[in-house]
Amino acid sequence: MKINSSLLAVIAVGTISGVAHADMSIISGDSVNVQVYGIADAAVGQVQNSLGVDPQFPASVNPVNAIKSSQPGIGSVSGLFNGGISPSRFGIKGDVDVGSGVKGFFVLESGINVTTGQLSNAGAALASNGGIATTAAANSSIDGQLFSRQANVGLSSADLGSLALGRNYAPIFDTTVAYDPVQASQLFSPLGFSGTLGGGGGLSEDTRVDNSLKYTKKFGEVNVSALYKFGTATQENGFGGTVGYDNGKLGLELSYEAFQNGIKGASGSVPNQVALTNANTSAIMFAGKYKITNDANLKAGYETFTLSNPTTNLPTTGAGVGYYNQIVQKLANFNGSNQTTNVYWFGGDYNVTPKLNLAVGYFDVNQQQSADLAQKNGDSTYLSLLVDYQFSKRLDTYAGFMAAQYSGDAFSSGYYSSNSIFAVGARLKF
Repeated sequence: MKINSSLLAVIAVGTISGVAHADMSIISGDSVNVQVYGIADAAVGQVQNSLGVDPQFPASVNPVNAIKSSQPGIGSVSGLFNGGISPSRFGIKGDVDVGSGVKGFFVLESGINVTTGQLSNAGAALASNGGIATTAAANSSIDGQLFSRQANVGLSSADLGSLALGRNYAPIFDTTVAYDPVQASQLFSPLGFSGTLGGGGGLSEDTRVDNSLKYTKKFGEVNVSALYKFGTATQENGFGGTVGYDNGKLGLELSYEAFQNGIKGASGSVPNQVALTNANTSAIMFAGKYKITNDANLKAGYETFTLSNPTTNLPTTGAGVGYYNQIVQKLANFNGSNQTTNVYWFGGDYNVTPKLNLAVGYFDVNQQQSADLAQKNGDSTYLSLLVDYQFSKRLDTYAGFMAAQYSGDAFSSGYYSSNSIFAVGARLKF
């Protein structure tokens, strides 16, 4: 892709500022601190049953979703995967002190595939698998945008809290990151891999929310957040919020969100096109954690989300709805009985030494049979293990394993009953 000279100038200036840890004056009288930051994470691994590695898909492979045994091209896949624990990224952030305890801030953050040097783009991966799928893909909120992970500006105050305007993380995503027992690992946790389960409240595209206001505030040991997405009668709109308590030993958090006219992507039936579904979603998540000792932690949680008929039916053909610069073959308006999925998890981690951490997690994703049988009963369970060794605060190496089992009517015919992934990688935070 081409990057214009203005963007290069911003990145260059940010780099200088970040390295020097110094303020810089953009406008006379305003001292702005700008920093370039990021994570580079890659792993060598193997998936038991998978299509090939995709160079654009943020996770490279898909070890979470059930795989049809009859699908051409399925086999054991080995290779270099992007983001074993943390999806790779780089960003620019900054703030300016305007006095009276108030700061202005901004964040611009991109998702990248360090294995190929490309911007992460799940939408392009879906499109390239239109017709006959050849590589791993799934819908996501990371779809080739220049700043796909975050893009916001706002004001913060120790007394009044923080208000961010732009592209923000959904409240349930924040809860997931804090309460997943295996670091919300992209390749070793179904919550970390799937925005549908771990941040989007049933729709992966809602893990990150465009055109939104997000307010956060801590009141001692209590934290609250609220998000509102601007939309229209025919465009997605919605809201979400979180209330939590954390005294350092015990943490509890409750999150809720609901969106109208959300768009879910999938590969089309013809090459290089995507198929979309328009639906309403609602979700609630409750999670807890407990510090047994300074070295041992327990975490658990429950989430339920429901897909239902959209508030407004959208045109099923034509150019009425776009999907991240991909060609849309068709759009279907969700029409039928509500489809509900329940998610449970528990686990914990233990510091074997000050540098070596061992984490384990168990996850159960149970989809309920809908009244019209469009969604069948299905149960997906995952056992995750993660060993993480920290050379320093910025550099660690890890080995991760996740085994999946699938049962129930939804997977009774034509699916492998199990899958697994094992990978060893390194992660550098800068």
